[in-house]
Amino acid sequence: MPTLSIKLPLFEPTKTKEEMYETMRSRFSLACNKVLELKKDNPKLKKSEIDRLLSEIELPSTLHQEARKLALSRYQDWKKNKKTKGFPSFKEKISILFNNQNWQLRFDNGYLKVGIPTVEEGNLTMDKYVPVKVNAYSLFWVNYYLTGEMDKESKYFQSAFEEISKAKKGSAQLYYKKEHWYFSFSLSFELKEKNKAEKSIGVDRGLRLVAVAGNPETGKYITFNGKQMGHIRRKFSRLRHKLQKAKNTKALKQLEDKEQRINKYWNHVISKRMVEFALECGASMIKIEDLSGIRSMKKFWKRSDRNVNSWAFYDLESKLTYKAMLAELSVQKVNPYKTSQECSKCHTIKKSNRRKDVYKCSSCGHKENADINASFNIASRPSIVNEDNPAA
Repeated sequence: MPTLSIKLPLFEPTKTKEEMYETMRSRFSLACNKVLELKKDNPKLKKSEIDRLLSEIELPSTLHQEARKLALSRYQDWKKNKKTKGFPSFKEKISILFNNQNWQLRFDNGYLKVGIPTVEEGNLTMDKYVPVKVNAYSLFWVNYYLTGEMDKESKYFQSAFEEISKAKKGSAQLYYKKEHWYFSFSLSFELKEKNKAEKSIGVDRGLRLVAVAGNPETGKYITFNGKQMGHIRRKFSRLRHKLQKAKNTKALKQLEDKEQRINKYWNHVISKRMVEFALECGASMIKIEDLSGIRSMKKFWKRSDRNVNSWAFYDLESKLTYKAMLAELSVQKVNPYKTSQECSKCHTIKKSNRRKDVYKCSSCGHKENADINASFNIASRPSIVNEDNPAA
């Protein structure tokens, strides 16, 4: 499901509003840290008991719940990795989170305004909505979300957008950055079903080759070598080990953020090139393996704790889906069962046919790089039909 993130700066908030947001941010952080301490002292404490204890902190009840969910998520992550991670804590200046039911956008007297629960007394009426700044891009998507109709005269409109459903709003956050307050939220879309036959390319994701895109009809393919990314992973792994040993949590967080930025950059580069390759091949569909269970398989992989978990498979999939949509392509998932053991020519499945990076079929004699062979198989497989993939 393609997802967009829209960032809107608040339009000249009053000093009173800014002070209120700062107070809310401080209390939200306090609530998160209180949840962590409660769970540390009593791991079996129920959610209802946590919410009752959080009611002492003056915040809307919905923010108590968001603080509890955020803190419990951080606590569970620490619980799984307590041997390598120190007990978590939240800074005072964090983002205030809102679920999709607790924020609204409306136009009022020519201004776009956002309504969120605050510590102000009374119900959330229109006079408590706050104006936000918009540019042409954000206005294009906000109008589509509010009206369900796209401005086809806008330079941001593409014919591919006619294949998506009405936008659904997701979670949001209010945060302060570089002397400005921002409201950020997500919009998600579903692709309408297509019944006509379509040409496909397949994308195989791995470790030695981070990604391979192949077209079985023409035999063309492109590869993305994992050596540079592997070097980055090993470098950051060594630095992380040193910082953990020194118990430098601040530097660890900065290192983690930097590694994520690098991963996201390469995922942008790879996904963009894949979409270009699909267009060059005349394909209208990109097929990928359904890797939703990849993390549960890590115990069977060598060095997987560092390799599989550090490379952002989901981030690559998300960027590929979004860029494909803009290029009038669809992304669909296929069953990953033995794609690396199947011959892309005669479709014989035999484990011994693959030897490290080389696939050689014992039946028809076809010889190919194993990952390239897998990408051809992925392109030929039928799409999985499920709730997350309505276009299949």
